[in-house]
Amino acid sequence: MEQKSIREQKREARAEARARLAGCTPEDTARWGEAMFEYLRVLPVWNTARTVMCFVSTPSEPDTRPLLQAALRQGRALCLPRQCEAGWMEAHRVAALFALRPGPHGILEPPCTLPVVDPAAIDLIVAPCLAAAPSGVRLGHGGGFYDRFFARSGAARVVFCPSAAVFSRLPADEFDLPADLVITERGIL
Repeated sequence: MEQKSIREQKREARAEARARLAGCTPEDTARWGEAMFEYLRVLPVWNTARTVMCFVSTPSEPDTRPLLQAALRQGRALCLPRQCEAGWMEAHRVAALFALRPGPHGILEPPCTLPVVDPAAIDLIVAPCLAAAPSGVRLGHGGGFYDRFFARSGAARVVFCPSAAVFSRLPADEFDLPADLVITERGIL
């Protein structure tokens, strides 16, 4: 029997994760985001972070607005990702959320005129995923943006993942950098 490649295994896991989350509602994603931030906000990794980078959630992801608003309200340097050339992203510091505009994939991004923050200056990165494993392995959409960014930063890495998209293990290759913590709406893995 021929063993499937890592690429094939990832494709299958992505399809399964999408199927598991297919019925999520805006109420679900709002509830998930609030719960996940409640777990994060009591951790030292949040309380000591002066510079925080977080994804801007899409309608099918845990809502990150509670985290984004808290970071701004608490005077932390808040960085949001902006897609650049193929496979590359930058972190831009924002002072407010109203100026965000849809990027190449329809995800809200900061304008390119805002200051770019060196990845090494970021204390905490909260990343999205399609699926995650308790080991910290995260499965994104396949572009590699976050893995390449993680490699340039020594920041603590946290993934927000709905419990329905947690797999006992996920395929990974040498370029996949695991998260330090996986947070679901039910707790910290």
